[in-house]
Amino acid sequence: MNTYRRSMANAGNNPLDRRCSNRTGMSHPAVLITSLGDKHSAIIQNVSTLGFKIRSEYGVTVGRFLSIDIPGLAAYFGWVAWSHRDQFGLDVANAIPEPVIKHIIAMAVKAGEGQAPGFS
Repeated sequence: MNTYRRSMANAGNNPLDRRCSNRTGMSHPAVLITSLGDKHSAIIQNVSTLGFKIRSEYGVTVGRFLSIDIPGLAAYFGWVAWSHRDQFGLDVANAIPEPVIKHIIAMAVKAGEGQAPGFS
């Protein structure tokens, strides 16, 4: 597989080149699902109304369409915005409402993965 992994450090000085929103750090297990239906384990590292930062052993390409399934909640569909090593950003197709973000965080805290201290 030929993966394109561009670091956000290469995004440039233009703030329009970066995805900007308030993010809440966490560590919560999820399932990454490819367009072919293949499933791979993943960890949600942060969440915002615009999408997720995800860690997974599965190599992704920028622009690829994927979904992230949060067990006990829902699946979110979107495109890979950036990728660097085993982490990538998933821009969701539909904005995630704040109450859902709070529920995802509560699920992570309840499961013991918790919120990353001092991370926004």
